[in-house]
Amino acid sequence: MCVARFAGTLLSLGVVASGHLRTSRTSDPVDQDVGDCFALHHDEDSLEGCLLAYLQKYMPSWDTTNLGTLQLAILNDTVDLSLEARQSYGWAADIPWPIWRNWVLPFASVNEARNSWRSLFKERLANLTASPEFRQLHRIADATGKLNSVLWTTVSPGSTIVFKSEQTPKIYDPMSTIAFGYTSCTGISLMLVDGLRTIGIPACLVGTPAWNGKVANGNHNWVEVWLGHELGWSFMEGLLAGSGSLADPCTKWFCSAAKMDGTEVGQRQT
Repeated sequence: MCVARFAGTLLSLGVVASGHLRTSRTSDPVDQDVGDCFALHHDEDSLEGCLLAYLQKYMPSWDTTNLGTLQLAILNDTVDLSLEARQSYGWAADIPWPIWRNWVLPFASVNEARNSWRSLFKERLANLTASPEFRQLHRIADATGKLNSVLWTTVSPGSTIVFKSEQTPKIYDPMSTIAFGYTSCTGISLMLVDGLRTIGIPACLVGTPAWNGKVANGNHNWVEVWLGHELGWSFMEGLLAGSGSLADPCTKWFCSAAKMDGTEVGQRQT
């Protein structure tokens, strides 16, 4: 089982030998030292201070050893740009604190290299997000589909990122993917998660190291996206790894009949 902890949440991914797919999140105890930053802090400086405190309190243990560098290079941009996105897009303002804190705010998903991807993505997605077509979108599902259709050329000017299998752990953080021009399912999924978070959409990396508990059946990573209060969470592939569709994500091996035979999909817990 693959386990990643970030921002006060335990993300558990795995397939047990009996064929049960488990994807669950178990929240830590109530944030006694931080609380609901949106409810408790209404002026900009106080709110930003609360979000910085939240990131530092719940960051993975391996990040605490490099806290000084993160404070100088990443954390302030993370908070500023996350709040800017929340204020810029209609779908972002209504995302509740428990979801926003864990699936929009964080600067990383697992143990990928730490860098200021949010600044770069904001810059390179500027033409898209400023376009009249994009500004007319109101549903998270529509914005997600549009982003997934153009992300792979937009963030890498002059070239197109392509799929290349078996690249993790060499190439899977967004900056490495852009530099090399290719990545496998983990890198594609991380890039889509980061692209969605850049425009204020909650997204997370999920996957299995061994389908139905059998290494021979392959491993895989994909993406889950929060589509709003009524629709909740849904799953999809990055365009380069699958259909890129929220309506029909099962166009490749990921959830084919053969792979899903004997697999039970568990209920998500936010």
